[in-house]
Amino acid sequence: MIIQSNYGEVSQFLMGKEINGNVLYSMAVYYVDGLLIDTGPKTVMKEARSIFQDIQVEKVVNTHHHEDHIGNNLYFQEKGIPIFAHELAVPLINDPSQWIPRLLDYQKLVWGTPPSSISSPLGDSIEGNNYRFKVIHTPGHSPDHISLLEEKNGWLFTGDMFLGEKVKLMRSDEDVHLSMVSLTKLLDYEFDTIFCCSGRVFDNAKQRVNDKLSWWQGLYQQIVQMVEQGYDTTVIRDKLLGEENAFAQLTGGDISKLNLIRSFLSSLPTE
Repeated sequence: MIIQSNYGEVSQFLMGKEINGNVLYSMAVYYVDGLLIDTGPKTVMKEARSIFQDIQVEKVVNTHHHEDHIGNNLYFQEKGIPIFAHELAVPLINDPSQWIPRLLDYQKLVWGTPPSSISSPLGDSIEGNNYRFKVIHTPGHSPDHISLLEEKNGWLFTGDMFLGEKVKLMRSDEDVHLSMVSLTKLLDYEFDTIFCCSGRVFDNAKQRVNDKLSWWQGLYQQIVQMVEQGYDTTVIRDKLLGEENAFAQLTGGDISKLNLIRSFLSSLPTE
């Protein structure tokens, strides 16, 4: 499945593998000013090749190396279109065999295993046809994660960094504290609209980033208090976030509320 939506000059392509009429999990890539921001999962390769053959993509930027963001890179490489990513992402995109063996069954089913593709490291910015996009290193979701800011229009493309104000689920390899540092860094810039790889587009964007930071900070304070009172992580999760949902079961706990609690707890000293 690929569904196109337009937000002024920005086009969103919402992608997801469909089985028996149900989309397992969707993510969004964006096209603006000649740039394609991420290429989506390999599981929609046939549809992606059909749609993008008529779109004038001049450069590809990967926000990070995860399989749902680089799965169709090879198609653009075959067309001679250059691919760019953070310097930490480049070796992982060029040689996915370094990390593909660690993919879990749900990741292979939903997104597939991406082929290797040739990418080059980004500088401080990347030029489109009419606009310049500032490259901001925003680790936390992954060490190689970037966001792109077009200051004239106030567009901020955040990959998987933002997602929403009250995010309760987290991958097992994410770092919530590093994500909070990255979100704080974003507040140093001016932007009006967030284009998120979840498919959500947010106006009043700086306030939303502030709200997310405030909510996570408040959650962290409550977690610390409950640890001091002797509660274990499962009880803390249930009291503050509720029990796990079906998505945690689908991923075998790889994306879960418990992971968010554990990531917060990782900063606390151990006895």
